[in-house]
Amino acid sequence: MELQGFAKFHQLLKLDPNLSSIGFGSEVRAGDINRFASRVRVAKNFKGINLEGFSQETNYGYDAFFLVFLTHSALERFIEINSLELDALGSLMAPYNPEKVIQEFVGKDKKGLFYNFLDGKVNQKLKVKLNNCINYKSTNVAYVSASIRHIFAHGHLCAHSNGVNPKNVYSICASISDFLLAFMDAEFAKKIDEYYNKLHTHSYVDLEAICSK
Repeated sequence: MELQGFAKFHQLLKLDPNLSSIGFGSEVRAGDINRFASRVRVAKNFKGINLEGFSQETNYGYDAFFLVFLTHSALERFIEINSLELDALGSLMAPYNPEKVIQEFVGKDKKGLFYNFLDGKVNQKLKVKLNNCINYKSTNVAYVSASIRHIFAHGHLCAHSNGVNPKNVYSICASISDFLLAFMDAEFAKKIDEYYNKLHTHSYVDLEAICSK
């Protein structure tokens, strides 16, 4: 499974190699889009890890963290190519029902074991953002993925940290990943389609012929 709109993007490049015309940042090049698409594809096709000598529960935990790690890595590229900041994602996510992801987190972490561990390890800025999510003051799912990604990448987060249930953690992380991948897919495809429709309206070029090659 690859990024939605990615094939059409490359066809549109034949007409206009200036990506700022499409709506990407002025410094963004085709290679940046390719790297973003590659990160998305890896996250979409991640099927877990196989740790020899570890229990299935432990595998669940590490599957969860690697999934969010890969997904947030793609999100960082999404932010870069669109010249955004992490804080700006909240309003963009709003139409995609991010509340459901926050509810899944809270519902699967009833004792707050996972949240408390993250809260104790993230920096002060993320601590505030994460707390806002858990208390439904924010629905920016990127704050949650950033917290998990950073703590895991720095070696603090393990499958059973603070006595968490790895299966519940997997449900939380899968919900985060599914949401963010669908969000990035939809936003990228929307940008490409908007530019395509703009060209189609104001050009005599046979876009359908070009984009079907």
